[in-house]
Amino acid sequence: MKPVDMTQLKRTMLNSQEAVEAYEDADRELAVLEALHTMREHAKITKTELARRLNIQPSAITNLEKNPLGASIRTLDRYAKACGAIFDFSVVFK
Repeated sequence: MKPVDMTQLKRTMLNSQEAVEAYEDADRELAVLEALHTMREHAKITKTELARRLNIQPSAITNLEKNPLGASIRTLDRYAKACGAIFDFSVVFK
């Protein structure tokens, strides 16, 4: 099997504005997922401990970490504080 050049693959797959926007959305979601996991790992706490600190069920942490874009800014802020971090976001104009 011939190796795939990632640059060429990306150029081929992102051949419409809709595809580019979907790629960017997925990239942002991945960044939020990574931030949540990094905060919890840095705090060295389990989902169960984090849930206890937030006074919610552990399944709520699992759901949040699976779908962070559905969370409110307040929820993300509480999550960060419970991990000893600060939630911060920015707006970038194209």
